[in-house]
Amino acid sequence: MRVGVYRGFPASAGGGFQYEASLLDALSDLTPQVPYDLVCVNPAGESLRGILQSRHLHYGRLPILPLGDLDIHQGPPESYLSTDGEGGRPPPPTDEIVLNTAMGQALREEDIDLLLTLHPSLIGPEALVPFIVPIHDLQHRLQPEFPEVSADGIAALREQAYRTICRYATLVLVDSEAGRQDVLRFYGDLIDGDRIRVLPFFPPARRSRPPTQRDLARVRTRYGLPERYYFYPAQFWMHKNHCLIVEALARLADDGDEAVRVVFAGSYTEKWRARNFIDVMALADRLGVRDRIHYLGFVPDRDMPALYSLSAGLVMPTFFGPTNMPPLEAWSFGRPVIVSDLPSIRDQLGDGALYIDPRDAVSLADAMRRLWHDDALAATLAANGARCLAGYRHEDFLSRLRSILDEAVDRVRTRRTPAYPIAWPQEAGGAG
Repeated sequence: MRVGVYRGFPASAGGGFQYEASLLDALSDLTPQVPYDLVCVNPAGESLRGILQSRHLHYGRLPILPLGDLDIHQGPPESYLSTDGEGGRPPPPTDEIVLNTAMGQALREEDIDLLLTLHPSLIGPEALVPFIVPIHDLQHRLQPEFPEVSADGIAALREQAYRTICRYATLVLVDSEAGRQDVLRFYGDLIDGDRIRVLPFFPPARRSRPPTQRDLARVRTRYGLPERYYFYPAQFWMHKNHCLIVEALARLADDGDEAVRVVFAGSYTEKWRARNFIDVMALADRLGVRDRIHYLGFVPDRDMPALYSLSAGLVMPTFFGPTNMPPLEAWSFGRPVIVSDLPSIRDQLGDGALYIDPRDAVSLADAMRRLWHDDALAATLAANGARCLAGYRHEDFLSRLRSILDEAVDRVRTRRTPAYPIAWPQEAGGAG
């Protein structure tokens, strides 16, 4: 039995990219342990430089230690406004399976029996092979007012993809019980709980070593960081709600807390993010707090531990769940968390965070003020977070992933996978 592992998110994808990195790390550890072959099946022309920044991947038993940092060069945000989006305007959706003959043939030539795609992808059904695939969120159904999940035909494309995934996947991965319930709520006519498995996030940053004093000094100098700041690593999607932080900074300044600073890290290399970046910075100018915001652009993974450690905490007023990686990263480096009060996020973080209304700048300003001045509260939140982390170790993540792989392999061997409505041309006796 051969299991092909397929990845595809660019580093600019943020959390999706980090999710793929965490699974590659885990699969690298599992490869010597499982009784089936795990192989990477990415197209030959694709560069893996970004994903190889992880220091937990290895070639055989030889560790891969990349030199230098991955970098994303951004032009002025205005230069992205005329583009259709990250990958251009999507094609019209269709309910039929459109065969990817090149990929399907390549997978068959490599004797791939099961495909594990590390991002929501139609490669599995387009190649007519059994597949495992994650569904991170269904925000095009839950909050379609955000253009990043609805505009330029994206909502229709997402809907087509998720319906196809739910109809034909051997197993679907979600990061939480809330995510599982969302899938059943919207696609319960195509999938039941028997084919959905919960695999909580385990961010790659959790396996990073704590930053040394030299690391802290280097990062502080490299980015010209303020003495103290809140940190928000997030792509400039509108749902990330950077504008609320700007409004909260203005309220804090009006109330005399002019020392509060915020550091943003993340890219804007497509239309909707570029528009939002321009709006966020314009708002900061209008409210007179632009000098309190430090924008770093894309930050390489090796600098993240120091950026978290030097901060007063993470502030994350996102509108999207079900769960998120940055709070777990902040906890990993002993920092407290301020986050949106969404039911799924409360389920994820428990008593390890201060919760705010993501539509209310006063709520966020109050939380930022409390944490800025109350060291005991910060220490309590960080300790609560550390306790939550201790309940889910990397060994637990590996065990869950191994169990999911074992089950999927068994389903393929015993032919307990959804049937495709068509056969691969050669298998049907055609000319291909």
